[in-house]
Amino acid sequence: MIAISTPSNTIAICVTLGVGVIMIAAASISVSGMRPFGEQAILEQIDHEDSALCSKFGLATATPQFSDCLIDLADLRQRHVDMLTGWGWL
Repeated sequence: MIAISTPSNTIAICVTLGVGVIMIAAASISVSGMRPFGEQAILEQIDHEDSALCSKFGLATATPQFSDCLIDLADLRQRHVDMLTGWGWL
């Protein structure tokens, strides 16, 4: 006897395979440490803007005060993200 699959079984198999492929791809990206497209450019822009702002306040780039300024700006950005997340805006 020959088994003939019904269209609903074929669709279910295709959906299951598709979900499996997506899950494997997501896990692979997560494990490999691959970063989202454009993230490096964004991080470089943030670094440039932070450095410019700290320089604008008259802090020399090779001083501990300049480093403290950069750390404070990063902390401020993180608190901002935490606040937005807390309110459910992100």
